[in-house]
Formats: sequence, C-alpha cells, structure tokens
Amino acid sequence: MKIPRYIEFHNETNCDLSSFLKAAEPEEGCCMLIGKTNSSAKDHKRNIWEVHNIWNCKNIWGEQESKLMDQNIGALTNQKNMQFSKINRFEVSAKDQIASHKWARENDLEVLCCAHSHPSDENKPSEMDLLLHKSPGLMVISNKDGDLKAWWIKNKLNFHGVKIEIFSLT
Repeated sequence: MKIPRYIEFHNETNCDLSSFLKAAEPEEGCCMLIGKTNSSAKDHKRNIWEVHNIWNCKNIWGEQESKLMDQNIGALTNQKNMQFSKINRFEVSAKDQIASHKWARENDLEVLCCAHSHPSDENKPSEMDLLLHKSPGLMVISNKDGDLKAWWIKNKLNFHGVKIEIFSLT
C-alpha cells in the first residue's frame, strides 16, 4: 500500500465526521471512512485518497462482544496503571466493520481507514492505537475541538502526518 500524498474530504464529510465524533464525548467515537484511492498505474504520482462517505460505528470497548480489551491491556508498557474504558479506548463493532465494507463494495468504493476521537487528548496516535493498527495504513483522529489530523502508520513505532484537504463544490 502506497502512502497518499493527501486525504481529500468531499461533500462536507469532514464536518460530518467531526460532528459524529464530538457527539460521542466523553467517550471515544469511531467511524469508517469510505471513498476512493486514486493511485492507478497510469497516474501513480497523483495518489490522493478521497473520502466520500462516513460510516458511523459503535464503540464496543469493554462490552461483552469486545475482542480487544483483555488481550491487549498487558501489551502496553507505560500505561499499566491507567483505567481503560470507552473514555480513552475504542473498538469498532465487527457488525459495523462488515456492513461498511459490504456497502462500500456495493457502491464501487472502498473502506479507506478507521477514524476515531481523542476527546481528552491530542489527535496523535496513542500507544494503544499503534498497537492495534494494521500497518501500513491510514488513521484519522479528532481532538476535543473536532480538529482532524491524518496519520500514515508505517509500523508500531513509525508514523507521520498526512495532509488533509477539503474539497467543496461551493
């Protein structure tokens, strides 16, 4: 997978994303970003990822259907005494993941990445975010003010920012 030059939010999807994630406070919210990667063989220099839809998801961290909570808490090195809850962690419902992928395929689109919020922290990947992220890939994080930042996660230790552009017809 090639690193995008930038992420382009279309049709107010950036506002929709920020609003949904802000509404989840004080818990972390999560969504799937759906769109297109414009990195065809003919136009490999373009490589712009376009976000056309936001798939709102349920944060199931700590709920009965959660699969991540117990298996990953021990893997954190510097946060062992921290209380983990939906306020500082998220897990996307498997049902939401499957539904978003199915809808994207049916509409000739693809799921680009998962976005989530850090309502009480900066919009930078946390140790847990890096631990659980499938690398390489994109991650978008909103902070308490609704500001979005995109990150390319190369591996569990290496990540860097990706520029965000807003595309509007008005």
